[in-house]
Amino acid sequence: MARERGGRKISRRKLLGWSGATLGAAAASATPGVNGLATAANGNGEQTGFAGFHLDVGRDGRGYAYNGKSPGPTIHASPGEPLDVRLTNSLPALDDDCVSDHNAFHGLNTTNLHTHGLHVSPTTDSSGRYDADNMFLQVVPREQRLNCDSPEFRRYETRYRFEIPADHPSGTFWYHAHKHGSTNRQVGRGLFGPLIVKDRPGAMPGYIENAAEQIFMITNRGLVRVDPAGGGEFDPTITMRPGEVQRWRIINAATTAESFVHISSSHPGLELHQIAFDGITLPKRHRVQSTGREPPWLNPAALSPGNRMDLMARVPPDAATGLTMVSALRSLAHFLHLDGVLTDTVPVQLAVRIAGRPVDHEWSGDDTLPGPGPGLPGFDDHQLKKRTITFGPGFRIDGEAYSGQIRQTMKLGESEEWTVQNNTNGVHPYHIHVNPFFVTHFDGVELAIDSPLRRWQDTIALPVRRRGQPGSVTFKTNFRKFRGKFVIHCHILRHEDLGMMQAVEVV
Repeated sequence: MARERGGRKISRRKLLGWSGATLGAAAASATPGVNGLATAANGNGEQTGFAGFHLDVGRDGRGYAYNGKSPGPTIHASPGEPLDVRLTNSLPALDDDCVSDHNAFHGLNTTNLHTHGLHVSPTTDSSGRYDADNMFLQVVPREQRLNCDSPEFRRYETRYRFEIPADHPSGTFWYHAHKHGSTNRQVGRGLFGPLIVKDRPGAMPGYIENAAEQIFMITNRGLVRVDPAGGGEFDPTITMRPGEVQRWRIINAATTAESFVHISSSHPGLELHQIAFDGITLPKRHRVQSTGREPPWLNPAALSPGNRMDLMARVPPDAATGLTMVSALRSLAHFLHLDGVLTDTVPVQLAVRIAGRPVDHEWSGDDTLPGPGPGLPGFDDHQLKKRTITFGPGFRIDGEAYSGQIRQTMKLGESEEWTVQNNTNGVHPYHIHVNPFFVTHFDGVELAIDSPLRRWQDTIALPVRRRGQPGSVTFKTNFRKFRGKFVIHCHILRHEDLGMMQAVEVV
C-alpha cells in the first residue's frame, strides 16, 4: 500500500535496504503519525498524565548535547515510581538512515535513549501508550527525508515512560544514545548523563546517607565533575578537609578500546572504600588498594566502558595537608603483553587537595552494607539451564555480525547460567540490557565466596584469549519481570556499531 510523503508516493516494501531491516521490536506504543511515521501515542504533544524530564538533542560545537550541555542533566528517580522523559531531536537532517548495510556507520543524526543498567521494560510501558527502554527506536530530525519505512521511526520526538519496579536497586546508573550505526559517534561526542535511583530513607548507614555527593564521568574528553543541571568541570581539583567523608559516584562513559579505568590512590591521606558496583550496593564495603597492574577483569576497582562504581572517599582526621592524585586510567598494553608496541594512554587523574580545619564527619568501623536488596534474589541450588556465547574476531558474536534476528530466547521467570567467551586478543566489555548478572567464574575458575569480584554487574571486561583458548566469564542471571526483545553487545561502542551485538528475547 502506498503512502503520501512530501508529494510523492512510497511503497511499503521489504526493508532489506533499511538500516533496521530486521531490527524492529514490538511497537505497541506507536500510532501512525506524520508522513506514515510512528509518533508517541496521542501524538502532537497533547498527552495527559505525562510530566517529567525534557531532553532535547542538539549540537555543541563539533559534538552533541542534551539541552545544550554535555553531560546532560542529572536525572533522579525513585523505586516504584515511573520516570517520564520527553526526547526531542533538534539536529539537522542528514537523510542517511536508509542504507544497505546496517553494520556501517549511518543515521548519524538519528537518535534514541537507553537507560543503562535499569531493570525496566525493553518495549513499552504497561499501558502500551509510551515507549520504554527500546533501543530499536529511531527518532529522526524533524526534516529528515526517508525512502524506507518502519514502525520504529519517530518523527522529531517520542515520550518514554520507564516504570521502575518497587524493589529496584538504588544506585548509580546513566543514560545515553543507542541508535545502532551512530552510537559511538553520539555517545563519544556528548550524548550521555547520570541517572540516580535514590536510596530508600534509612536503608544506608548514616555515614553514607549523610555524606556530600560528587558525580564524576569519565568521557572521551577526560574526567568531568558533573553539574546537576548539565555540563560540568573538566579536570577538577577537589578540596577535602581532614576528617571529611564524601560519596563519589563514578561513571565510565568513555567509548574507546583504551577506556578501561583503574581507580587507585596510594596516598595515606586519602582512603577510598567501594560500596557499590554497577548501581548495586555490595554486602560489605571494600578498601581500594589496587596497584593498577591487575588485568581489568581481576581488579575489583576497574571500570570497563559502561561500568559504574560508588566510593566513599575519606580523609583521616590526622591526615597531613597537601595535594594527592587519584589515578583513573592506564593503558591495556601491559595486560595484553604489548609493552613497547602499544603506547601508554595519558592517565586521567583527579586532584584532591587536603586543606582547611579538621571536621568530624560520621564514619563507622563496621563495613557491613545492605547488599542488593529483594529485587535481586539468590539462586536455587538446582541445575540451571546453561548457554555459551562467544565474542569473536571481526566484531562477531557466535560467528555472526549483528542481524537483528533473535539468537537467544529465554523464558520469563527462569534463571540461567551463561558463559560468555572472548576468542580474541583484545578486551571486550560485555553488556546486557535490562537484566543484571551475578559473576561466579573467570576462565572456568570459580571465585571464592567472599571475593569482591563475586557480585552483580551489567557490564564486564571479558578475559582475552590465552594459549589458544578463549577467555571467559560465567555468571548466573534471572529473567523475572519483563518480556521483550533487547540486546547484548560490546560496550566499546565502535565495535557495537560495526556488528558486535546480538538480539535476544524473553518470552
